[in-house]
Amino acid sequence: AKQRRCMHQRRRARPPRPAARPNTPSNEPRPISFVSETYLLEEGYSDAMDYGNASDNQASAPTLPTLGFPEVELGRVIGRGGFSVVNEIREINLQEVYDTSIEETSLRAELAQQCCDEETGFSRYVLKTLRPDLPEEEHTKGVVDLAVEARFLATLSHPHIIAMRATSNSDPLESKYFVVLDRLVSTLEEKLILWRKEVGASMGVWFGPCVGYCCSKRHVLHKLWLERLLVARDVSSAVLYLHNQDIVYRDLKPDNVGFNDDGEVKIFDFGLAKRLHPDDKTANDLYLLTGNTGSLRYMAPEVATGHAYDKRVDAYSFGILYWQICALATPYAGYSMKMHADLVVGKGYRPKPDPSWPLSWTKLMKDCWASDIFARPDFAHVLQVLDSEIEDLLHDEGVVPSRASEIRAKKRKSQRAKAEKVGQRLDVDTRISSLVNNGNDSALEMTKEADIV
Repeated sequence: AKQRRCMHQRRRARPPRPAARPNTPSNEPRPISFVSETYLLEEGYSDAMDYGNASDNQASAPTLPTLGFPEVELGRVIGRGGFSVVNEIREINLQEVYDTSIEETSLRAELAQQCCDEETGFSRYVLKTLRPDLPEEEHTKGVVDLAVEARFLATLSHPHIIAMRATSNSDPLESKYFVVLDRLVSTLEEKLILWRKEVGASMGVWFGPCVGYCCSKRHVLHKLWLERLLVARDVSSAVLYLHNQDIVYRDLKPDNVGFNDDGEVKIFDFGLAKRLHPDDKTANDLYLLTGNTGSLRYMAPEVATGHAYDKRVDAYSFGILYWQICALATPYAGYSMKMHADLVVGKGYRPKPDPSWPLSWTKLMKDCWASDIFARPDFAHVLQVLDSEIEDLLHDEGVVPSRASEIRAKKRKSQRAKAEKVGQRLDVDTRISSLVNNGNDSALEMTKEADIV
């Protein structure tokens, strides 16, 4: 356990963290104050209305305190998404008018006291609310997104899932609604860049394919491999927890995996999560759910084509993410949306595993991203495989790859230029129709010469 913890960032001495579950933004919210339930149903946003059947999880979920906007003093913006903006919370100044019961008063007082670290001044919490500049259609989607996320986070409790500490005292379908979450200091996307730099600095001198790298820092490379596998393992444990609750996540990608200031992995952004119900099941035990949901780069083919699917779409996303953690490169770099549809969805193209990687790693990736949804493993198997690989690395029994053919200090300029032009389109959230529909069609045709990776 000590060896595992050392792979994350060094813990700093501080008062203990709050136990799990125990102001107005800079821009005024949109004048639209409420999205009716009837409107949501008519427009197909049933996810926001789907609060699921009462379960043991929901029944035992602890009560969360509520806050009013005037009680929250916001700091700088630390994140922006397609629909939401995230501000740090500098201070919570409670007002008696918002107290509704003795229990609520106690919960609110405890939250306010734990808002900031007294020794370091570090803000422990952030406030997430809708962006005020959303167009009409995106605004409605954003309301749904945040309401769905709040619904799930209120009932979930896992060491690798972000914790919700409080909510707004307004209705979840109102524009002013907000949630208070634990603060994260970085994302996996940022971590991948840092890992790449560290690996590049530790590889030594390249003497060609026959000799490979010389004077490499093997102990550092070994530590980095272990750290990366631990992150993959923690992500898979969180997804397994969700699947055991009959929840499909549908948006697994580096931007939705974060780290707190202790280096602990947390997945966040549950706007696309969905609880599976028997009423949606088809004859082949799949589910009739919304298609084209998530980010194309990590989206399973059956989701992109609008076919029925189940929890195993998360296995596909994890396979792509696992390859990215190992390769420290962007999957499908340089692909346009048209290329992705033709090659990845249509012809089954996948990222190429490095031949130096252990066969068990490659097999796990290929099993996860199999075109046949029924051939993909469940996350109990994924977790078992990763635990075994980590155990081997901890005991120096596993083969640590040289990464000679995949990790380089510099990328080809042509590949980088193509990625800047069109590759980022695969990262656009498909819920944000204005960004997807306003793309330049000519750009989609400019990448036929892009490398297949």
